[in-house]
Amino acid sequence: MDFLDRLRDKAAVQKAERFFPAFAFLGGFSWDSWTIGSKVYETDLVFLSLYYLIALGSIYFIATRKLADCCDKTNDDITPIVNVRDFFNRFSCREWPSSWIARSTWVVQFCFGNLYSALVICYFKSSGTVAAFIIVLILAALLVGNEFLKAKYENFGVCLAFFCLLGTMFFNFLIPHLVHGMGTFWFFFSTILSIGICYLLWLKSSNEFSHNKRFLMAPFTISIALSISYLANWIAPVPLVLKQQIVCKNFSRETYACDVDKLDFWQRMGLKSTTIHKEDGDEIYFMSSVYAPAELKAPIEFRWFYKDPSTNKFKLTDKITSNRMVVRGGRDQGFRSYSKKKNIPAGTYRVETAFKDGAVIGSETFNVLEGLPKYGFVRDSLH
Repeated sequence: MDFLDRLRDKAAVQKAERFFPAFAFLGGFSWDSWTIGSKVYETDLVFLSLYYLIALGSIYFIATRKLADCCDKTNDDITPIVNVRDFFNRFSCREWPSSWIARSTWVVQFCFGNLYSALVICYFKSSGTVAAFIIVLILAALLVGNEFLKAKYENFGVCLAFFCLLGTMFFNFLIPHLVHGMGTFWFFFSTILSIGICYLLWLKSSNEFSHNKRFLMAPFTISIALSISYLANWIAPVPLVLKQQIVCKNFSRETYACDVDKLDFWQRMGLKSTTIHKEDGDEIYFMSSVYAPAELKAPIEFRWFYKDPSTNKFKLTDKITSNRMVVRGGRDQGFRSYSKKKNIPAGTYRVETAFKDGAVIGSETFNVLEGLPKYGFVRDSLH
């Protein structure tokens, strides 16, 4: 460690250190975008779990750094260690140099940064509403801010607050991969697990912290805010990801192929809404494919909205779901499902693909028009 301290005293190294947060941020986020951005593997979950556990250990060290003042140091170095409790007592009672606190806060910053980076990507991929995207923006802001908070992490209260937030969001993403299910129960299980770990950290901290309950105010406030956000369907339904969606007619159940309006230039550029032309008696289909991890099962529903010309506002007209609309994970292109409407009037519609009674995975707004399209129909299909 002396070698590292001497190395950091050099002027060139000190100049390079100024740019290290930027390099660490860009490098970590780029790597997560390249790996987790395409698909989440078991190794990704293992690494993210390690980041969480290492952050837990580092915060525990910060929380107990002043326990040494209360310990009986008599025969500290010769007392045998016979169980895990003795090990932690020896660890806590040792007088650590102040430089170790700085190293611990660097570890916390590094682990938090990696967790933020992964969560921003995963929650962004599952965001289907403006509210869910705002949550992602908050995580992204914390990801950037994390690069400037190293000194703040010496404060146990600051560590505990951010650790509670990251823990809840991380467990909400991790647990569906482990139990192959998702929903309200598992979200609140994630919340209780995260706040419980934070409570134990506070309970095991030095008297300076454990005798002051104000250190628990931020974690409990964050947990309540996240719970309200979840019940309001503002939190993206991770780990479900919308892969593709199509509005069409003349649907074939065997091939998941159908007729769509041939896109004009502005529609291909995404600057104009999709259209589907119909004639009397035509059924309009809305198809989507949703990716989920292997073995995970999650019910979904289609919510049809019609834009009332008199108010210019969308109104919910139908919620369509059935026993067949259960996402079964493992297919890279996503689980395919569809809903249909017959004899619907021309107008503007929005269809949401959503976790049943929960948050929106994705949506599309389109116009239903009478007659034949200017450029004709083309055959398209869900991959």
